[in-house]
Amino acid sequence: MTLRVLLSALIASISLALIYFLCPSLDMVPEYYAKNIRSSLFSGFLTVGSFLLSLKAFIVVKLKENIFDTDIYKEKLKERKKLNSKLTLYGPVKRLSSLLFLTISSALTASVSQLSIGLIQSWLATFFCIFVSVFATSMLVSTLLLIRDTLSEWLDYLEDAHNSKE
Repeated sequence: MTLRVLLSALIASISLALIYFLCPSLDMVPEYYAKNIRSSLFSGFLTVGSFLLSLKAFIVVKLKENIFDTDIYKEKLKERKKLNSKLTLYGPVKRLSSLLFLTISSALTASVSQLSIGLIQSWLATFFCIFVSVFATSMLVSTLLLIRDTLSEWLDYLEDAHNSKE
């Protein structure tokens, strides 16, 4: 998870560097941001954060029940533990839950920063708000990819179970 956070921070930093070097004048950034971007970022991140917050428990519990509590997964885990003894039954669920929490927190922080720090008409405040927004977006994409990988693994287990019954 640390790698995902660092990668998101790196992507946000690169985005700011691009804005800094490609913008002809830093004085025009806060004005453009205030007129065209800030309100959309506020509503977008508030919606995403609230939606994920309401679904977090459902997503985690359903994945736990449908993947990690199955006999197929437990058998695969026994095989994998021979290679890596540190593996735990609910480790992936804990990591997903932590990543979802961090994603929700970053989305809500990005939303709140648009209506607090984003009101300050300086390029530094604007860059902070853009950084937080790009970071939250990167975390959202990272969470989406982790959920996709988890669901793919689940489907592989179901496929294995189906094939073993034939």
